[in-house]
Amino acid sequence: MKIELNEDQLEIIRMALSNAIEKFVGVSEAQANYIQNIDSGMTEIEAKKNFLIDNKREWEFYVKKKKNGLFILYDQLFSSPASSNGYERR
Repeated sequence: MKIELNEDQLEIIRMALSNAIEKFVGVSEAQANYIQNIDSGMTEIEAKKNFLIDNKREWEFYVKKKKNGLFILYDQLFSSPASSNGYERR
């Protein structure tokens, strides 16, 4: 099936999927670890590096292992940290 959408429509879909994922997960483990790392004195740069690794791991879990439809759809439409072709925020 092929559907053509303009940029505004894609942004609506991206936000809806992002909100649904956030509601499903709540505060992710990667986000909690980032906050904890900052609170324990880690530099923001180092905490961000750790976050990116943890976040990629979580996305891979939901996309590849759990096969969660929300994460898969977001990944297919917009790319995500779980994408083999890299993460491109659009």
